[in-house]
Amino acid sequence: MPRLPKSPATNTTPVAAPAAELAAWRRALRKPGFLILLAAPLALALAVISFRHISPILVSRPEYRIHPAAVILPPTPPWIPQNLAEQVFKSSGLGTHLSLLDPTVSERVAAAFHSHPWIERVVSVQKRWPSRIVIDAVYRQPVAMVRGIDGFYPIDHNGILLPARDFSDTDVQQFPVIEQVTSNPLGRLGEPWGDPAVAAAAKLAEVLLQNADEQRNWWQLLNLAAIVVPRNVTLPESAEELQFELRTKGGSRILWGRSPEARHPGEIDLTRKLQRLRELHSRFGNPDNQQDQWQIDIRPWQGVRRDILSSVPTKDSAKN
Repeated sequence: MPRLPKSPATNTTPVAAPAAELAAWRRALRKPGFLILLAAPLALALAVISFRHISPILVSRPEYRIHPAAVILPPTPPWIPQNLAEQVFKSSGLGTHLSLLDPTVSERVAAAFHSHPWIERVVSVQKRWPSRIVIDAVYRQPVAMVRGIDGFYPIDHNGILLPARDFSDTDVQQFPVIEQVTSNPLGRLGEPWGDPAVAAAAKLAEVLLQNADEQRNWWQLLNLAAIVVPRNVTLPESAEELQFELRTKGGSRILWGRSPEARHPGEIDLTRKLQRLRELHSRFGNPDNQQDQWQIDIRPWQGVRRDILSSVPTKDSAKN
């Protein structure tokens, strides 16, 4: 009788691997470090969910509110208003609902203060507890007053228009005066005047406010009254060719020449001009100490020219 082929033997022994893995998990769960590692992501997820529900409530709480009195700024010069923070909050629309927990609060505050005409730039904004905002900012510094039909317009060294309302009559007298400006401001407060002649005169005023000796700046040393801008019917495209004049309180005239930033090949540099003014002051004092009114031309390469003003021909007499 033929034999049937044997069927392959089947292994019915249970696989031990799952049991071993289960035992390993049980041993791991008994270790505190593993439990902490496992619980950390879960706790973080629960914290995020909880904060999303609680955050709107915390943001509105008074201890997290930011108001103008809670803003700390660098010390302000006399002409900058003490309520600067209040002005910024009001003009920028920050309102009274600003919260320390708002993740965008630093950027919003920096943008708001940067938009104020007295702020040249915002260096940093820091949140502090209890609710405070510490701002490091650079203020704009006035260098001159532009005489207009209806009063004086303060500007900084870049010709940026500053708030006139923040200056008293005494403040105005502390700065150089720019005269004979025929243009009106083209920009708003905190923006450039828009006239190259005004911008160039502002650079000259900045130079004249530098120390001439231990006690006085150049404006005081020379007893100056005004920077006279060349009269123009239309706005010049640049200030490169404009010639400026300084007028003393006694009526003498100093022919300064081009702006301190001009790079004209025929112009002597700023250092030489100041050196000539220093030598003149050492020899003669300021022009107003003398009986006559003088015209002093510091521009020629050959040296300074001094003439009594009454002997200087006017434009009308030169035509005749």
